[in-house]
Amino acid sequence: MSNKDLFISGYLDRISKQFKQTDDEIKNRNLAFEIFSISALLDKPFQEVYDNIIIKGSKDGGIDGIWFQDQGEYFDMHVFQCKNQPGLKPNEVDKFRNDFKELFIDGNKVGKQNIDDLLPKIDEYKQITEQGILIETKLYFVFNGLKKDPQYANNESAYNTYHNPDSNFFIKDSDDLYDNISNLAKKKRNEIRFTFHPEKSNISPMDTQGLYSFAILNVKAANFRINAKELCELMGYEEKVNGSIDMLFEENIRSYLGVKVRANKRMNETINKKEDSVYFPFLNNGVTLICDELQIPKQPQNNIYLLPVINPQIVNGLQTSWVLYENYKKNPSLLEDVYVNIRIYESRDKELIEKITDATNTQTPINYRDKISNRDFNRYTKEIFANNGINYIIKRGEFFHRESAQYAESIESEMVLKFWYASFYEEPETAKNSVSSVLQRIFDSTFIENHPLEKLFNGDKNSQVYNQLLIAYQIYKYIQSQKKIFMEKYDFINYADELLCYSIYKEIDSSSSDFKEENLKNAYGIGISRIQQILGHEKERYDKAGKNFSYNGYFKKPQCRIDYNNLAGILENESIIDYLMSKK
Repeated sequence: MSNKDLFISGYLDRISKQFKQTDDEIKNRNLAFEIFSISALLDKPFQEVYDNIIIKGSKDGGIDGIWFQDQGEYFDMHVFQCKNQPGLKPNEVDKFRNDFKELFIDGNKVGKQNIDDLLPKIDEYKQITEQGILIETKLYFVFNGLKKDPQYANNESAYNTYHNPDSNFFIKDSDDLYDNISNLAKKKRNEIRFTFHPEKSNISPMDTQGLYSFAILNVKAANFRINAKELCELMGYEEKVNGSIDMLFEENIRSYLGVKVRANKRMNETINKKEDSVYFPFLNNGVTLICDELQIPKQPQNNIYLLPVINPQIVNGLQTSWVLYENYKKNPSLLEDVYVNIRIYESRDKELIEKITDATNTQTPINYRDKISNRDFNRYTKEIFANNGINYIIKRGEFFHRESAQYAESIESEMVLKFWYASFYEEPETAKNSVSSVLQRIFDSTFIENHPLEKLFNGDKNSQVYNQLLIAYQIYKYIQSQKKIFMEKYDFINYADELLCYSIYKEIDSSSSDFKEENLKNAYGIGISRIQQILGHEKERYDKAGKNFSYNGYFKKPQCRIDYNNLAGILENESIIDYLMSKK
């Protein structure tokens, strides 16, 4: 058995047991392949994919999973069809594309008898569209075979016909899935030795300095300018040596946000406009790196400066690097006269590296989940969850590491923080509406004095927030476990996670009870019954006014919490932070 088969088969065995969806072993393994494929491609834990991304039930409209990724200014919509089979069948690919087009692009549900389980995603797509927010769609057809396979000769021609990244349509095979696993699971980075060629000054022929260097204590530093193609060559070399570019950005606390984000879009336009691209060093902050070893030249060699480094890592400038690299891959000549400012420091001091990484990553827009990943409160939370047998994931790729196998449960930090915000911080509508806003406020609290959340998220190991986060996860997990049981009885259940979390928390907290399963069960019953009542009143109001009512839209408004509080007789805390700080 090859390593690829060993890894993939092992994950399918594990998922089949952990998320048993049917007694039919073959069907259950096929469903496990859906979870595994989406997890591998999105770099998300199996639990979150099962809870929020896969379409549960047989009435899925021909689509296995959908994830709306909030990018701040727009959404990426990732759509999946996964086949646990070695052959790539053109009729199945065509059906997938046509099903998506009819249901989402054309909005045609007429005559569709097999879409009941897909309706919540269709409604979410509609809600985002009606808010005037752009949705960038990315379709993935995944199969457990090979693009080139002598036993399935049609695979290659089908792949060449349909795979079109420029149109955001991707065919992924088992090699692609395995690449994600091996790259993410690999802890040790193969050594990277690279030589930069600093550009000389073109101002004075008498003083053609190419860099300035200095040292503070035992840390050496060099600052210089290079042709942008050289930075792209470093990225290509990293990919060649380590199979992925990820490790070049391992210490970076942000991920690539894509060219649609305003700053990256403008950067891309500058590169593609010849009269502007020559000014790139003036318009861009440059790139900051750390490395294990840095050799600073005393003079040029053959009239050229050489600056060798070992194991460089980009800690700031990820967006710049990727925008340049994407243009380089399309047409290297675009970067002919484009230059980048470089700052590089030699240090293996983890504390100093953290400070450099944090200090040079303060610009916006950013991915706030990555931004808070190295904050002290997250490290403490990770330990608390680990002690309870839960893998609390704070950085991309952690759930594929070998030590993750010891955990029966995994959850991403942003999901826990979101449901803490919905329950303990008592803003379910904000948590429902924008997880990026929640993460931004928590991030701000880690460095802004007198921020409302600072006392909870300042990294003090005695903060009350850690147990609260654990309880928020327990409530979230219980809500997910009840969906299959009550889905037919309550048609709003797929939309009400955040308000349900709030209602359960308030019910148990008001009675000073603990959050054991029996109390969760009772509070869940009370909460879902009350939500049904307020929805009935609200729908009646809309009907009288001749307006269409949307569950998704209602739960994103503060009115849902106000209506619930009025029905339950709940008085909101005037000083929520003082109250949370006082809870033991």
